[in-house]
Amino acid sequence: MHGTCTKGIPVLLVFLCCFNFFGNAANAQPGKDSVAAATPGPVKLSADSLLIRMEELHNTLNRINDITSRGFDTRGMEGELPEIKSNLQTIEDNLKLYNKVLNIRNLQMFHVLLADMREHLDDWRSRLFDYNKELVRMNAEMMAFTKDSFVKQIKADTTFRKFYLPELKELKGKWDEAQKATTQHLDKIAVLQAGISGSYFKAIELENKVNEQLRIFSIKSFGKEYNYLWEDKSRTDSSAATLAQQSSKSFEGLGKILNYYTRNHSNTWLWMLLIGLVFFFRVNKQFRRIKKGGSSELLQPPYIKYLRALPVLGTLVIILNIASFFDLHAPSAYIDSLQSFLLFLLTILFWRKWERRMFVYWIGIFVLYLLTTATAAAVVPDVRVRIWMLVLNGLSVVTGLFIYFRIYKNLSAGKLVRIVSMVFIILNVLAALFNLYGRLSIAQVYSTAAIAGLLQMIGLTVFIQIMEEAFYLQMQASRIAGGITARFDFEKVRAGLHKMLVVLVVVLWLMVFTTNLNIYNELYSGISSLITAPRIIGNTSFTLGNILLFFVILLISNLFQKYIGYFFGETDEDLVGEVKEKSSRLLLLRLLVLVAGFLIAIAASGLPMDKITVVLGALGVGIGLGLQNIVNNLVSGVILIFERPLKIGDFVEVAGQKGRVKDIGIRSSRMVTTEGAEVTVPNGDLLSSKLINWTLSNNHIRTELLFTIAPSAALPLAKKIILEEVSGSDAIIGKVAPELLVKSINDSSVALKLQVWIQNVHQEEAFKSRMLQQVYQRLKDNEITMS
Repeated sequence: MHGTCTKGIPVLLVFLCCFNFFGNAANAQPGKDSVAAATPGPVKLSADSLLIRMEELHNTLNRINDITSRGFDTRGMEGELPEIKSNLQTIEDNLKLYNKVLNIRNLQMFHVLLADMREHLDDWRSRLFDYNKELVRMNAEMMAFTKDSFVKQIKADTTFRKFYLPELKELKGKWDEAQKATTQHLDKIAVLQAGISGSYFKAIELENKVNEQLRIFSIKSFGKEYNYLWEDKSRTDSSAATLAQQSSKSFEGLGKILNYYTRNHSNTWLWMLLIGLVFFFRVNKQFRRIKKGGSSELLQPPYIKYLRALPVLGTLVIILNIASFFDLHAPSAYIDSLQSFLLFLLTILFWRKWERRMFVYWIGIFVLYLLTTATAAAVVPDVRVRIWMLVLNGLSVVTGLFIYFRIYKNLSAGKLVRIVSMVFIILNVLAALFNLYGRLSIAQVYSTAAIAGLLQMIGLTVFIQIMEEAFYLQMQASRIAGGITARFDFEKVRAGLHKMLVVLVVVLWLMVFTTNLNIYNELYSGISSLITAPRIIGNTSFTLGNILLFFVILLISNLFQKYIGYFFGETDEDLVGEVKEKSSRLLLLRLLVLVAGFLIAIAASGLPMDKITVVLGALGVGIGLGLQNIVNNLVSGVILIFERPLKIGDFVEVAGQKGRVKDIGIRSSRMVTTEGAEVTVPNGDLLSSKLINWTLSNNHIRTELLFTIAPSAALPLAKKIILEEVSGSDAIIGKVAPELLVKSINDSSVALKLQVWIQNVHQEEAFKSRMLQQVYQRLKDNEITMS
């Protein structure tokens, strides 16, 4: 730093000598100047070259002054560094306390926060290094001009001295300004580097201490920490009072640390806010659309339970439940604060919707949560506190039993709540036993993890209910508006949505629950190493993660092809006469989805193509041995795509069955008979057996009606009446005249057969019924008997 500053002295001397020389030369005689100019020396620069050199110097000094005037962005570092130092000191003080009383939840928080601060400090160190490097480079550029020969060239020429003396003075001012600015910035960055580096190494040291205490907790938590409870009768531990005072003093520092973490992760809240706004306005829009459509009854229970036209509470519940997904390594205190706010919101929701008695029970559970977490935060090795913890464990067991048998009925996904309530009971029983036998640290962990896990699961079940209600609103609003989702079968799609949400909820719950038990990192590392570790069978190398990804992609592609029919109007609500015509593009899309899914799964598996060839060869052997029928049906499905002998909605007759095609699948197809039965026909049978398609080119069909009238003398009038009724129907094809033929005749009666073409084969039975009634009534009015 100082070496850099002293290098500026020669430059100043050069400029001063130039100025003195220029000043003295103004009074010199021209003859002497000519002699001086004639003396041997370096080759003189031309006027153009000298101007270029001076312009380069101007540009360089202007650029350096411009950079230094803007300054280097260190305001954030200067503002946050004191706070980080204060937080590091708070953590250090608390770690000294935890040498006597382990607080696993705070240790977990410190572990996350120290890693976060270390990452920030390391980033600052890298940025300061780049700033310093840039300043040193600019300083070197300025030093290079002190060795430039163009100044000597100016001194040797009277004309240059006369015309460019103001330019040199301006350059000297810019050079002084640049030198001063770079020196100041270098000093400032050096001070910041020292402070940040000191905090960085302190953070590493404290992180090692935290990891050591977490390791000690894992080793000694099941060992005997204190006397058995019955041996600890009336002991008064003076250190316990001291530890209690120290703990209370540290709470303020912990609050500051948590506030620091929240502010430094505000970007996650921006994402959650965006999701919340989209959810809020979407639900509000669906409410308004349903009300405008005159279907307000659809917005009442049991369809809608928690959402409102202005879904403020529902939106907040969604945001707080998914907050953990945005920060997988958030400290437990941060998660607890979010969960406490979530429980407050749930209390408002339950107050509106639960019966009074159940709501009172919920309030009792909420109070139990507050007491348990407060006791765990302030616990010291005192007999009274240990007895109080036993009381809370007993109350928790009773509460768990009550939830298991009663409260779960009020919640969506109640089975999950029952399972978690059993885990809650078991953990509280274990916590009570550990407390009795002097394992207080593990008793704390089990108690808090149990109550937090139970209430989190209740909150997640409400999350499931709200998401299903939002989906229900979307379906109903789309049906009113006639959107593409109006074709969806709500109950069937909701069942799939419910399963997906349950999986999501279980994963999220396990993450938070294992974090509270201090086993998340170990489980995460163990599972990661299990699925990423390379395994070798023969010459083939693979990982379990690739295999798992292979089957997941196949599952997703299968589900997608299963539900893709909804986008073509396919629903399970279609009755016999309601099956709409759809082209065989649906079958082609399903096949493409399966093929694409299979290829992506193969690529994700990481298996080399030569190994895949071996697998396909083995598959070919399997086909030859016993999969001929399956492959035949699959190939037949492909042929059906291109030959198109039938399509969805066609009226066909195959294998002695007559009905309408409802679905064309990859392996088999389904049709609905006129009796309403669904018949599954393998695609191979559709191609190999006799297939009658009544609607291949059009929906027209010629149908027949039989009439027997009496007396035979009324034949002309009867024929006139029948033809009039048939010709007046909109169902017939007008350009083809109906034919009325006499099948038999005698003195008492005449048998007639009517042959007529109708436009839609699906309306054949309805047309016959309508015609028979109309003809019968007309004949009866004209005193003609029909039998």
